[in-house]
Amino acid sequence: MAAAAATQLPLPGWNAGAHYALVRSLVDGTPRIDKHLNQSGDIAYVDGHFYAAKSPGLAFASVPAYLAFAAVGAVPDTYVTGQGPPGARQVSERAIWQVNLLVVAAFFALLLLVRVVVEEMFPGAGLATALLLGLGTMLLPFATAYFAHDLSAALGFGAFALLLRERRRASLGLLVGGGLLAGLAVFAELPTAIVGVCLGIYAIAGKAWQRRALAYCGGFIAGLIPLAAYNAWAFGSPLRNGYSNAVKELGTTGHDVIGANGQGFFGLTYPHLRAALDLLVSTRGLFVLTPVTLVATAGLVLLWHRGARRETTLIGGLGLAMLAYNSAYYLPFGGHVPGPRFLVPLLPFLALPLAAAYRRWPIVTLATAALSAFWMIAATIGGPLLPPEASVTTWLGNVVHARGLAESIVGNGRTAEVAFLLPALLAIALAFWPTAVSHE
Repeated sequence: MAAAAATQLPLPGWNAGAHYALVRSLVDGTPRIDKHLNQSGDIAYVDGHFYAAKSPGLAFASVPAYLAFAAVGAVPDTYVTGQGPPGARQVSERAIWQVNLLVVAAFFALLLLVRVVVEEMFPGAGLATALLLGLGTMLLPFATAYFAHDLSAALGFGAFALLLRERRRASLGLLVGGGLLAGLAVFAELPTAIVGVCLGIYAIAGKAWQRRALAYCGGFIAGLIPLAAYNAWAFGSPLRNGYSNAVKELGTTGHDVIGANGQGFFGLTYPHLRAALDLLVSTRGLFVLTPVTLVATAGLVLLWHRGARRETTLIGGLGLAMLAYNSAYYLPFGGHVPGPRFLVPLLPFLALPLAAAYRRWPIVTLATAALSAFWMIAATIGGPLLPPEASVTTWLGNVVHARGLAESIVGNGRTAEVAFLLPALLAIALAFWPTAVSHE
């Protein structure tokens, strides 16, 4: 699946542009993106300078990939589009593809982690579960877009994998490592602090909780040091960030109105029931576009009865916490994307209940997974970032008529579709062929 994702050229939207501008600026030795203002939004304006209104972890992690391509003179130039503030430049898709290889690597590592974690509790179901999540959830389209979601999801789930192992073999080192990865997940994406808190409760539950708390919290704080250092470098204080000065209206200056996240606390007010329902059951809702996640949610009951009660409580509590946070945000879906993207870090945690459902209800699980994969593949090769007026059926039209909004590294049109589908079909064959043979 990672090979299939690697064939696709990411769309140069606001989010990707902001991350990429920070990559270029970090290479220049500054957190200011004035020189590389290569998108028309997702920027902050502080004390006369522009900054990326993003957590900096993805950009920092992408610097080695950028330097590697720059060393051989392979980084494409930007080109002027005339959109956005004066002097704004649009980054080429191929340039973003180069640094997005880091996201593809995170996607690959995440699927490997899912396989390992599931195998320990459900032997023989690890590969299939990883494939179901990789093909049938938003992890797939966001592996082909230069967003921080897959990276933060991999770090957060990596923390869980260490803590789960610590439950079987008590080790303060594993607790510190789990806390460290959870803190680095926040460095990649601030809202994953929710994941870090929930994992912290999971980590310290049990005997000798004080020692466990010190170990986990020590690792978590260490993981936050890069974020604090960046904020101090960029904004003069470890507690200050660009979100509070995000540009709301660009205007002619590029910063006519400040305060895109001015509502409530950084854009958060209180959970709204209507927004929560939209996130789950609207036309782009989690359960509608990817019904396999609904089956995974039902699988929590099976996981509980299997005896994994702490894990069930963690996953259920994390889901509710992230849904509450997301429904309290002023822009619940976070733009015109293939589903509620702020819930992506939750998705790998559904692996265990999904494996339980796959074992108990294989036909239902595979049927919903097939429908989910249909939509996620259509979104990936049909262009996941749809304009406001478009419906999800636009993806189907783009695929049928070979006019996907995203191109392939080896070409566009039918060539792009084949480049994606061949490794995807191979992954399906490798995952389910052994199962089919074992039943003959």
